[in-house]
Amino acid sequence: MALRSACLGAFLALALAGPAQAQTYRGTSEGLAVGRFILHPSLSLEYTHDSNIFYTPSNLPGSGATASGIVVVRPRILADLPFGRSRIGFAYAPFYRDYTSRSFRGSSRLNQTFDMDGLIRTGGVLTIAIRDHFVRGTVSLQDQTERSGLTFGLGRYSTHNPAMEIGVSSGGRQGFTLIPSYSRSNFTGISQSVRYGYTARKLEGRYNYRVSEPSTLYAYYAIERTTQAQMGFAGVEIRSHSIGLGLRRTVNEKVVTQMSAGYQTLDFEGGGGKNFRGPVVEASVALQVDDVTRVEIGVVRQPYPSVYADSNYYVTSEGRTRVTRQIGRATFLDASFTFQNNLYSPLQGNARRDRSSRLGLGMGYQFVRSLRAYLGYESERRGSNVEQVLGGESVDPFRYSVNRVLFRLEAGWL
Repeated sequence: MALRSACLGAFLALALAGPAQAQTYRGTSEGLAVGRFILHPSLSLEYTHDSNIFYTPSNLPGSGATASGIVVVRPRILADLPFGRSRIGFAYAPFYRDYTSRSFRGSSRLNQTFDMDGLIRTGGVLTIAIRDHFVRGTVSLQDQTERSGLTFGLGRYSTHNPAMEIGVSSGGRQGFTLIPSYSRSNFTGISQSVRYGYTARKLEGRYNYRVSEPSTLYAYYAIERTTQAQMGFAGVEIRSHSIGLGLRRTVNEKVVTQMSAGYQTLDFEGGGGKNFRGPVVEASVALQVDDVTRVEIGVVRQPYPSVYADSNYYVTSEGRTRVTRQIGRATFLDASFTFQNNLYSPLQGNARRDRSSRLGLGMGYQFVRSLRAYLGYESERRGSNVEQVLGGESVDPFRYSVNRVLFRLEAGWL
């Protein structure tokens, strides 16, 4: 039973390492002991066939999607330093990416990524968690969607997201947490037609009540200040306040359940359109159905600033699920589905509404402990209620479809 659960955890890490997923920088093998460090060096080779690398609208007259193969070579060094009841980990994973299309040659082929996370315990009263995430290179605007609403094109991108979580136990079941964070992001389209960036500073405070050993109920209040800059427009200052309740459940220092519901305000200075007032919800649950099956479910309702001049913000409502199942000792299957609805706040007239869906299927195989492979397929569709007349035809300029096939081979101390 323990062996199957451990294998499923390793397979899940493989499934989550796709190009559209955030990397999980925790090793699944014992690693190499070098002094007090535990090292996990590895190398992955990826090939993806993408049917629409620029997210070109599918029904614009005279337009055609650009398909291309994408080759990625990704070395990674993960270093974990345990000391006492504390630990700190670092991951450096630069990658080289190039496109096989003759009609497009990508720039900045070498991309840099660095992650750090740590947990420091001092005498049981004070706990400090630190995190940092840094990326510099070229990405698709798909990775910027949650901060802008744009959904097409490629460009030069950088982001830096340090955060700290300071927890103080007041004895018994109660405690307090302070979470300062900073986020900076910049995107420049390869054609120089799009420039977008933001800088955000956030401070969140929580009152915690431990319901059981793994579960904590908390009340939170957060303030955030964001400066948004876009080519051709004056800077926009955004002030956010939020308050609500949440529940967090952890197993072996991993969050398996996170739920929060509250009320948030967004006030814009320098933008055009309305301010936001309304409820926000975020929940993610990971269920270990049995020794070989894991189910993840998530829902989100959250406002985000928009870069469009006629809309200050849009509200995202999203539902997602992923099922991972181990077959035998060396094979796993996974399937995922995400549906997203974006409703924009208009300056006047009817509100723009975008709907998108993404379906993913994959299979992984562990040849030996230090070598594994993954084959996956992803289909993405997006459309809106916007109609423009071009060439005598009524078209939706935000409609696109993308199909991707991915093969990845990973070797090393994974």
